[in-house]
Amino acid sequence: MLLMCFPTLTIAEVGVKINLKDDDAIKKWLIANGITIHKSGKFRFVFEIDVDCVIDKMKVLELKRQYPNDWIDLYKTICKDNAVYEMVVRELGGKTIRKPATKLNLSKSENQLYSKYANE
Repeated sequence: MLLMCFPTLTIAEVGVKINLKDDDAIKKWLIANGITIHKSGKFRFVFEIDVDCVIDKMKVLELKRQYPNDWIDLYKTICKDNAVYEMVVRELGGKTIRKPATKLNLSKSENQLYSKYANE
């Protein structure tokens, strides 16, 4: 039994995601999109995140054309998987948006000290 921490898909499961039934056509799609088909014994599989990234990238390229300044924000809003979001944005040359997890409450003296060193 093969244990993996990343979810995988069989060739047939990929076909369901991309709307193809013929194994050869599915394999050609995978190869054309640079997705490695792994083999363990007779079992062939791909990593689900690779397939999801290629599928999302099609839509993200449209967003990038239509909204060149806001495509990352728009994609963040509609993306269902944060890992896929991170990979697609990185691959397309954007910078992911990260908001701080905590907000600091600084005293007046701490604020002055921060301002002093931030402006240097």
